[in-house]
Amino acid sequence: MASSDPKGGLLSTQTEKPNHYTYLKEFRVEQCPSFLQHKCNQHRPFICFNWHFMNQRRRRPVRRRDGSFNYSADNYCTKYDETTGICPDGDDCPFLHRTAGDTERRYHLRYYKTCMCVHDTDARGYCVKNGQHCAFAHGIHDQRPPVYDIKELEALQAAEASGECLNGPNVLDKERNLMNEDPKWQDTNYVLANYKTEPCKRPPRLCRQGYACPQYHNSKDKRRSPRKYKYRSTPCPNVKHGEEWGEPANCEAGDNCQYCHTRTEQQFHPEIYKSTKCNDVQQAGYCPRSVFCAFAHVEPYVLTEELTGRDLDSQALALSDMISSVLPPDNGSLSKKDKHELALLAIDNDLTMGPLDKEQRKRMCYSAFRNFASSLDGGVYDMGRRDPMHG
Repeated sequence: MASSDPKGGLLSTQTEKPNHYTYLKEFRVEQCPSFLQHKCNQHRPFICFNWHFMNQRRRRPVRRRDGSFNYSADNYCTKYDETTGICPDGDDCPFLHRTAGDTERRYHLRYYKTCMCVHDTDARGYCVKNGQHCAFAHGIHDQRPPVYDIKELEALQAAEASGECLNGPNVLDKERNLMNEDPKWQDTNYVLANYKTEPCKRPPRLCRQGYACPQYHNSKDKRRSPRKYKYRSTPCPNVKHGEEWGEPANCEAGDNCQYCHTRTEQQFHPEIYKSTKCNDVQQAGYCPRSVFCAFAHVEPYVLTEELTGRDLDSQALALSDMISSVLPPDNGSLSKKDKHELALLAIDNDLTMGPLDKEQRKRMCYSAFRNFASSLDGGVYDMGRRDPMHG
């Protein structure tokens, strides 16, 4: 899809990995033949590789011999009908068509798999948010360099020549690592307080961090700082319906709401943050999200030291108080069982304790709660329960 270079070496032919090439060339380009026969079993939910309705149809991106794309990677068509999937200019339209899932932009030569995905993968290796067709890279092996059009290449080359080389394609990897190498982002306290709380200062097309940028790009990416706002890790019922997160503006309480408005707010909430192991680290030994991963990368320590019942009773009482700084007042609505459960999460996120101390505190809390639970009539507490986002 990239041609030979007529511009004196500025353009170059890029070799794509077979899987990437298949998606760039074929994803949602042809209509599903099984759907036409009412036999496609990937219609609900819609995860089919091919399109079913016209507004899901994607045009194949091509870089012409003159270095231009057959349609823009950034500028949307104002004539395209998002309901019918029809543009009066047809396939010759030089602008992006806002197809279902924004596939023309996400799977464009310019953007597909050029940025690391911030979401984890499941046991099958599928993105937990975007599924098997995720347009973002899950690991260095899944990442590809962007294909630039001639105008952007010339602008970037001019910037490099003048010493403003930050945006140049030759230093793209350097820029991508700037945030990860910044000492302040190595501090978990700083990440919890600042991640996705400020808008990105760059125009969307010039932000090389993409979804891994520590600043937000839209309302669904935004996060209220838990230092400034008190809200629980529970999703707001006005915003989240089923598995889908809607617009935060759907909640009339706005920033004063006591519940999470975005997936980012929930994953990076002090109650949830790092409380679940990262699948990428477990499966591949590497996480593309690095310091911006909301999941735990460190294996817990195994303890052999037993603690006395007196120690358990006295210290477990303090565990429930550890969460008071990150939660709004519960007005007596939390049961003792709820408080112990939240205390376990608070231990995970207490930045003043080392791994060994955390495991000791957890063991205290488990034992103390077992004593409490045995007095409940039919009360059951599942110590192995996973957080609601991961099943």
